[in-house]
Amino acid sequence: MRILLISANREHIPDPIFPLGLAYVAAAVQRAGHEVAIADLCFGFKPLSDLGKQVGRFQPDIIGLSLRNVDNAAYPRSVDYLEQHREVVDTLRALTDAPVVLGGSGFSIMPGEYMAVLDADWGITGEGEHTLVALLDALAHQWDPRVIPGVIDRSTSNQPSGRPSNGIHLNPPQRPADWCEGLRPARYLFDYPRYIRRGGMGNVQTKRGCVFKCSYCTYPLLEGNHFRARSATDVVDEIESLMQDYGKHPIFFVDSILNFPHGHVEGICEEILARSLKIRWSCYATPVKLDQHQAGLMARAGCEGIELGSDAVDDGQLKRLAKSFNADVAEQANRYCMEAGLQVCQTVIFGAPGETEASIQASCQALRRMNPTAVVAMTGVRLYPGTPLTESLIAEGRVRAKDIGLIPAFYIEPEVAGFLPAYLQQQAHEAGNWVLPGLAAPLQAESQRLLRGLGIAGPLWRLLQRPWMHRLNRRKFRHPNTSWGTPHPRRKVV
Repeated sequence: MRILLISANREHIPDPIFPLGLAYVAAAVQRAGHEVAIADLCFGFKPLSDLGKQVGRFQPDIIGLSLRNVDNAAYPRSVDYLEQHREVVDTLRALTDAPVVLGGSGFSIMPGEYMAVLDADWGITGEGEHTLVALLDALAHQWDPRVIPGVIDRSTSNQPSGRPSNGIHLNPPQRPADWCEGLRPARYLFDYPRYIRRGGMGNVQTKRGCVFKCSYCTYPLLEGNHFRARSATDVVDEIESLMQDYGKHPIFFVDSILNFPHGHVEGICEEILARSLKIRWSCYATPVKLDQHQAGLMARAGCEGIELGSDAVDDGQLKRLAKSFNADVAEQANRYCMEAGLQVCQTVIFGAPGETEASIQASCQALRRMNPTAVVAMTGVRLYPGTPLTESLIAEGRVRAKDIGLIPAFYIEPEVAGFLPAYLQQQAHEAGNWVLPGLAAPLQAESQRLLRGLGIAGPLWRLLQRPWMHRLNRRKFRHPNTSWGTPHPRRKVV
């Protein structure tokens, strides 16, 4: 069968991200004997026109459409991708009768609503490498695809999306331990070098799943609540192959966190050092178990930056967010990384349930004291269906289930709603290295292209250590806004 796989993501801020998950799916479908073509909508002046031409040339039997994100998770500067997704499906329906199969992490968060709104034929929740191959086999032999784990069709998507009763959970998605055995992402089907040039780095995944229970997070819903890791040898084999095939370039590890469980990142680092590979890489990390040995080993193995998901540096707020550490651990992990020569971006969330002016001030004071390379502070917490936070707020009657869906919905603790925007902008103005994606554009698209065009690679937040970037960044916050801006129908606080 001829299978057209489409990456719908067109977001370029902070960087265009290579669609690694779809590259894995493409490799699996190709290995199963199908003819595969890729339509990547991230680049080009007329992506929908280009898509139409490709459909006409390729004449696909089945179309897979990957939806990476629902929105940008920032408030009040929310960017909702639903209309872009709808444009893609409308373009396909006007050109071909080929069935459309939806998938991807964005789709898997709210599959019922996406199936209804986009009027797709089939959907795949969770990981697609095994499931899409099984679906194609079923369609080719006229078997019933609804018995396949993770498959949803329009007849099972009529109930409200994202709730445990929506029918999808009667047939849960596959989460195989050997999700990548004998499989490498089919990067050669994409313009991977362009992602390196325009995005400043490539990407690699070393494991799936997450054992932590952060109240707002969708990772356990998407990938399961236990780790399924690749061997260090397999991971470094892939990195070495990337350097040979595409030249030396920085790598970002896309795992929810790379440095847990204990021994995982250590094994990868030791393998890199044993092969004397000279590579630059960065990752997401947790403060849990991040000690001097781990930080030093990562630095020696080429790590140039860590995005530490502390979320807060206040004991009460960390407990309310169900984090697995306290403020002392967060500060200690930051210090170990800085002492090892690693650059650190602290990511934090303000305004979650239970937040007070005192907890905001405590976190801000701690962050100023810790002095990381950069701070990315989100205002309000995005509520997604099925997360512990959303479920508890619904149970307590603080939000309504019908308000949680494709229109970006955020929670901001009412007690601090009037205090938060001006105070955070004051902190950002004084510090110079804070980014507030919800309150001020972190980067203009033209600036991003210019920086990458100048050959600046790796995470762009590292530039915030430069004095000239401090000065430029402070200018955004010279006149703090004291409100959340004009209400908009495509975003809401619940």
